[in-house]
Amino acid sequence: MLTLLHFFCIFAPELSITTLMKKYFLLVSSVILLSACQESLEERAAREAREVTETKCPMPVGNNMYLDSVVFSIPTLTQTQYFRFTGDTDNDSVTTVLQDADVKTTLVQELKNTPNYKALMGRGANFRYVYRSTKNPETIYLDITIKQEDYQ
Repeated sequence: MLTLLHFFCIFAPELSITTLMKKYFLLVSSVILLSACQESLEERAAREAREVTETKCPMPVGNNMYLDSVVFSIPTLTQTQYFRFTGDTDNDSVTTVLQDADVKTTLVQELKNTPNYKALMGRGANFRYVYRSTKNPETIYLDITIKQEDYQ
C-alpha cells in the first residue's frame, strides 16, 4: 500500500500529502469493509442449501427417488438432504435393500470424491441423509448421519 502512496506522489505531484493520505485511508477502509462483508462458510452453505431447495427441488435423482430439500444447520454444522421414494420402490422392502447395501460406505465415498464438500469437511461438518416414503410421509426408511470420524 505504501508503494501506492509513492505512485501517487510521483505521478500526481499536484495532490497534497493530506489529500493523498485521505485517499490512501479511504482505499484501505474500503478494502477492510469489503472483506468484512464476506459471508462465512457456514452462512454460505445455509444460503446455497436454501437456494437449491427453492429453485431445484423436488429434483429426480434416480428411478422413483426425489431430492425434496437440503438444509444446513449452522449451530450443529449439519447438512441434511431429504429424499423420498415413489412408485414401485415406495414400500417397506426398500428398508431391507438399503440396509443390506451398506449405503453409508457409498455415501462416505461420494462425499470424499465431491470437491464441493471439501471445505465443509475441512470444518468437520456432518452430513445427514433422510429417506422417506411419498405414500406415508411420516415413514422414514433410512436416516444416516456421516460424521467427521467417518470421512477422515
